[in-house]
Amino acid sequence: MAPDAGTALLALLAYQNLRVAQSLLQREAGATDLGDLLPVARIAADALVRFTQACDAIPGGQTAAQAAMVPIISPVDEFWSMTRPRNLGEQRLRVMLVANLELELVQRVTAHVPEMAGEAIEPSASSWRAIDLGSQAVVSAIEDADRPDEMSLYARRLLGESAVMCQRLVVRQPALRVALTGDSDDGLDASTAVLDEVLAAVAARVGRLGLSV
Repeated sequence: MAPDAGTALLALLAYQNLRVAQSLLQREAGATDLGDLLPVARIAADALVRFTQACDAIPGGQTAAQAAMVPIISPVDEFWSMTRPRNLGEQRLRVMLVANLELELVQRVTAHVPEMAGEAIEPSASSWRAIDLGSQAVVSAIEDADRPDEMSLYARRLLGESAVMCQRLVVRQPALRVALTGDSDDGLDASTAVLDEVLAAVAARVGRLGLSV
């Protein structure tokens, strides 16, 4: 049975938050300074809480939540794979961008999802912590004369891969189109317009930090 708009949105937010937590707990981007360990651990823990809350809000329990995430996994995993960071600055910029993406999406879908989903997707303090962490990393990179261009290039790659991910998600998940537009939007025109607004808003937030996007 196809998921409804609320379930599809919850599944997306759940899985994306799981990937945020995993990315912060992995050491692929280099060792985390001990002084940063507490705020990073707090953001990762908050993301795991968001993951479990979203799963718990999906009607039908764990089995239903797992089934709802199946069509979400491939597009989201591809985004995380294609944007693998080379250093801690890029790791935190990616988490910041994903947090901004979630905030912008939630602002636009609240009117189209059931009351149950609306409560579960309410923005949390963890999103702002992730944004602050990424912003600090960008500012540090800009102060390093050798890295601003690299960070700008990586930011553009993040935005490009975000666009690909979002397009794949709305093509594969009609319920997400309902969440975005309140309609089935079979031609994808309305969904594409909403996603363009979301990505433009995220790009503007990143650009205000001083990166060229």
